[in-house]
Order: sequence, then C-alpha cells, then structure tokens
Amino acid sequence: MAYVDFEYYRDTFGGGLEEAEAKRLLGEASDQVDRLTYGRIRQRGFNNLTDYQKELIKKAVCYQAEFINRYGEYFNMPLSGFSAGDISLSFNKENQGAGGIIADKKTLDYLAQTGLTVRRL
Repeated sequence: MAYVDFEYYRDTFGGGLEEAEAKRLLGEASDQVDRLTYGRIRQRGFNNLTDYQKELIKKAVCYQAEFINRYGEYFNMPLSGFSAGDISLSFNKENQGAGGIIADKKTLDYLAQTGLTVRRL
C-alpha cells in the first residue's frame, strides 16, 4: 500500500513522473519507508499517526520515489561503486538507513522528524 496517491505526488509535491511509473515507484518507496521506520507505520496504522507525521511520511515517500527513479538501477549492484575512465560513482553510506536501504537525504531527514526511525522504540 502506497502512502501517497498520484494526485498528491503530482499536485502537492510537484512530481513529474508519468502516472503508471509514479504509482509503481510510490509503492516501492512506501515499502522502503516502512523498512526505514522498522515497520512502525504499518504496526501503528498510517491513519493513527499525527497529521504532522503523515505529512512528513508523504514527503519522504515522494522524495524516495524520485530517488529510486534516478538511481534505482544501481541499488542492486554487488559493488559499492565503480569507475570508468574519468568517471567514478560510489554510494555514500551516510544515506543508508535501516535494512540497508539507500535513501535520499531528504527522505531520511523527513523520517527522522517523525520519531519513527529511532532504533530503541
């Protein structure tokens, strides 16, 4: 279940992906956000969270969907980076959250504000 519908993504967030691709990526991003929050969103129920938490989660999902769209093909590589000639690409471990999820910095920042990413809860 995606925490964001296409209308929110397009109209409120201002996303530019086509509808079918956006829906697929919003679902994938929602699953990743669940893992980044240790399953607490599903456990508590999205509708039982505060309006503030829900809005932050929606923003996080949108940023993560765009991040997956841009860099998703590199996530499942067995390498932490690669070089080809003068071009070098490596993944920053600071952008890695729970479950080894590589996430957009804004995604992690928004989720941190929800209080749902603290390990000790």
